[in-house]
Amino acid sequence: MFVKTCSVPSDNPSAPVQSSTTISPKRKFGKKFYIAFAAVIVAVIIVAALFVPQGSAVIPLEVNYAVGEKMVYDTVMIGTFQVDNSTLPSGMMGLGTPSMTLNSQETIEVIDFDGEYYTLNHTTTMTIIGKPFSISMLERMNKTGYSTYMFNFGNTSLELPNTSVTGNNYLSQLLNKPEVKIGDTITVPFPSPSPLIAVTGDLTITFGGLEDLSVPAGNYKVFRIDIKSNNLKMSLNTPTSNSSIYTSMNISMNAEMNYQIYMEYGTLRQIKSTMQNAMSYHSSMMNYTMNLSNEMTLVQHIKP
Repeated sequence: MFVKTCSVPSDNPSAPVQSSTTISPKRKFGKKFYIAFAAVIVAVIIVAALFVPQGSAVIPLEVNYAVGEKMVYDTVMIGTFQVDNSTLPSGMMGLGTPSMTLNSQETIEVIDFDGEYYTLNHTTTMTIIGKPFSISMLERMNKTGYSTYMFNFGNTSLELPNTSVTGNNYLSQLLNKPEVKIGDTITVPFPSPSPLIAVTGDLTITFGGLEDLSVPAGNYKVFRIDIKSNNLKMSLNTPTSNSSIYTSMNISMNAEMNYQIYMEYGTLRQIKSTMQNAMSYHSSMMNYTMNLSNEMTLVQHIKP
């Protein structure tokens, strides 16, 4: 604030008339304090935003594709097979401890969308025993990711549920949700692939945080889904007849599965996935263990 001083006539005309513009030291300090305080508040807000628990972030679970786009994936699967004991002829068991590496490529083309369902054309190519092999099938998927595969047999069309690990059979409870929060964990039962097979155990699904992921097709903002099996066991439901071959085989299997999926945020497009499976099979005829690892990566994304 400015302080004015009044002057009166003086016998000494040379005496100057003064006006004070001096700012109070106390006022200076107060101004600096408020500036520093405001800076601290801004810093606190920024830090709070950076360290807010990721569980509060929301992931929308809705598929958003464009008709005409294509996704090309390279897949590498490595497997080992170990026979512990067998009553089968040795010639039927091959090398005894075989291993395999299988490379394949899958192209997924979005060929239609009717407002509710996408129609996807899957074409998979690979080389088996030195010979090229290719198979194509159509998938019908709604906006939540629920899907079925369509097969034509002459004049008859058949739709079968998607039974892959990320298919609706395994994630039926998840697919009813419009969104999840980062850090959410849900448990879903592992369904039986056949009425003849009894299954116990379930899958734990955990949603990780957002991250940037670089693959040959480009850079994507993704979130991670971890799927882990819990006490997964399968056994053959034997028919009531004691003469059945199934009764004498007494088949059971234990499995341990870990699956990591990286999905693009906002589209649910799969960008990359890795899977590790360990299975032990027991029957009256043979015991064996099998280990499989699988990696699938988006290598090309063609937009319409």
